[in-house]
Amino acid sequence: MYDSIPLRIMRVCGSFPSTLSIFLLCLLLNPSVGAEENETPLTVHDKKGRWNIQWGYNRDYFTQSDINFRGPGYRYTLKSVDARDKPESFKADVYLNPSKFEIPQYNLKFMYYFTDRFFLSFGQDHMKYVVTPGQPVKYSGYIDPGVIAKNQLALSTEAAAFIYLFPGHVQEMAGYHGGDQTITLTPDILKYEHTDGLNYLFLDFGWITPLYTSADGLSGISLVSSIGGGPVVCRSDVRVLGKGQNNNFHVSGYGVSGYVATRYEFSRTYFIEFGGKGGYIDLTDVLTSGGSNRASQNFGFLELILSGGIAI
Repeated sequence: MYDSIPLRIMRVCGSFPSTLSIFLLCLLLNPSVGAEENETPLTVHDKKGRWNIQWGYNRDYFTQSDINFRGPGYRYTLKSVDARDKPESFKADVYLNPSKFEIPQYNLKFMYYFTDRFFLSFGQDHMKYVVTPGQPVKYSGYIDPGVIAKNQLALSTEAAAFIYLFPGHVQEMAGYHGGDQTITLTPDILKYEHTDGLNYLFLDFGWITPLYTSADGLSGISLVSSIGGGPVVCRSDVRVLGKGQNNNFHVSGYGVSGYVATRYEFSRTYFIEFGGKGGYIDLTDVLTSGGSNRASQNFGFLELILSGGIAI
């Protein structure tokens, strides 16, 4: 009869130290020991079940927009209005101070990979939108002269100073207008900013495409793409015909967007990313000068975003 395998090993190894025989016996009876040594090491592309957290900053560009104003005694439209962003110049006291994180134009994003390639992400794009002062625009609609007179009882400092110097300018807005007239957006006519936030809260579906991977698999370059949308929360600082206020945060509309970026992962934990997000925002309920006074507008936007992140 054949000897058992363990007994044969013991006999073959009889001239060796007993510890070696015991090791070989354990290796034979526990094949998983050898298998563990042959397991494929994880690379930057093994992402399933992992989270990414990203923080970055943006520059914003907006298309022209028709802005509609409505309230008791008036309903009119300023046409093809230009606007720009308002980036914060670099100051260590701002960018390196956690208590002032909301001042610059920032981006915060969380990502969860449900496969190695596909993910869901959500977060906030904190953009800033400022109507360019001093630009000439066409306008149409109706403004009751009594509205202008009433607003002059509660003017902002800038509007009061301008009306003192040019008292007839705001009066040009009174009455009916068919759309051929032009007005310059001076402080007595309009101040319109979403500077405490044109806050786009998004939920995206996305995918990541490897472009280059290092030989050890621990660094690489990838293309990140996503599409999605969500509500837009504004804090709008507005003066309409000289009167207004810095309003509270308010869900003013919604946005949809697409995002494409290049990501460099220099380990399985850390990465940097540069990308662009383009989309459309429709603001249907912007707070202006209090009460039932409102504005509405829609426009396209482009963000250029530089961010860094950590994978957990």
